[in-house]
Amino acid sequence: MKTFKAIRKTLNEKVYRPPGRTSTLGGIILQGFKKHIERSKMSKIDEKKLTKMWGDWCMRKGYSAALDYILDMQKKAKLEPGTFLLFGMKGAKFGQWVKEEDLSMESQDYYRMKGDFVIMIQGTEDQGELKAMMRALKGSYRSRAIGVLDSMKGGRVKYDNKLPVLEIRDIFDLIIDEK
Repeated sequence: MKTFKAIRKTLNEKVYRPPGRTSTLGGIILQGFKKHIERSKMSKIDEKKLTKMWGDWCMRKGYSAALDYILDMQKKAKLEPGTFLLFGMKGAKFGQWVKEEDLSMESQDYYRMKGDFVIMIQGTEDQGELKAMMRALKGSYRSRAIGVLDSMKGGRVKYDNKLPVLEIRDIFDLIIDEK
């Protein structure tokens, strides 16, 4: 069996997502951002540039990808459209990428999102609807609302503390090659 370092030496991609467990929605968001980075014409990407690219991508594509997925899962859970529409994610303002020096190699930089990638969704207090949506959103769980997530319009999301929240939390890692 090959080691992780041996696998990294044979990578053909400019940006690589290390294998690991992410929720379906987290995988969609990270894959979309990975494709965005691959199309960019940057000779050297550092923490600041990657964080800025993340913020710009979230405002243009990331939030709409998340909203589309949430609406699809509402349909799958057989809920009325608009049951879960208040959502926030670690995006333009709160998403920060940090270079992991101990995991980086000569020609490859290993980046990790500071903290975890978080999406919180709020809508109904009906326990049946909440359970159906939680089953549809694989990787989600009930949580308490936090007030430090970005909204689609660029501000902060204001959650109602009386209503339950579904949370999706993932660790985002990327390996960027200097190809």
